[in-house]
Amino acid sequence: MSLAKHAVSGPFATTRKQLLKAVTITMVCVCVLAGGIGVKAGVHIFLDMVLGAIVVLAPSGWMVLSLTSERSAVSPVWLGVARYGLAAVGFAALFAIRPTSDPLAVLAGSAVALFLPSALIANNKWSGQHGGSSQ
Repeated sequence: MSLAKHAVSGPFATTRKQLLKAVTITMVCVCVLAGGIGVKAGVHIFLDMVLGAIVVLAPSGWMVLSLTSERSAVSPVWLGVARYGLAAVGFAALFAIRPTSDPLAVLAGSAVALFLPSALIANNKWSGQHGGSSQ
């Protein structure tokens, strides 16, 4: 994969930075949450939550890089279809490789990974419009 393919164009630089920051913060939050639950429930629950989040966040990160690249030639609709298709394949692979995974822990990790980035972006936009910091 060429780095030039994912070069950031001017109008999308801020958007890319905000989206990647939201994805990164989400992964850190999932790890902290899973770590806290894992202390009580065990390392397998921790691992299942983190893997559930990765299955959702990896395609999301790829989509951010693809949508905000200078040479994005793919329609956003097709990127969305690919994102959810990759997540479906990821869940299938996760349960095929680790059939003993706790479905509730995987669901919890993936749910946090699905909703938290949107909440972070919305909070960032809202606080920027209403006098808060917009970083």
